[in-house]
Amino acid sequence: MSNNILDTFKQIEQNTIHPSEVAKVILQAVTSDNPDFRYVVGKDAAMILEARRTMYDREFQDLIRKQFNVQNIS
Repeated sequence: MSNNILDTFKQIEQNTIHPSEVAKVILQAVTSDNPDFRYVVGKDAAMILEARRTMYDREFQDLIRKQFNVQNIS
C-alpha cells in the first residue's frame, strides 16, 4: 500500500502547476476589493472539487482509492 501511494504522489508531483500560478491567484486574492472565500488553482484541483461536489461519498472515496491504487482497503 505504501508503495502504491508513493508512486501516485510521484506522478502527481510530475504534473504539478508552477508556483508562479499559485502566486498569481494569491496576488489576485489580496488585491481584490471583494475577494472570494476560496480559490482553486489548477485543473486537477478543479476536477477533484467538481467530482466531490457531484458524487456520493462512497463514489468519491472509490475514486480516490482508485487514484492511489488502494481499492481493496476499507
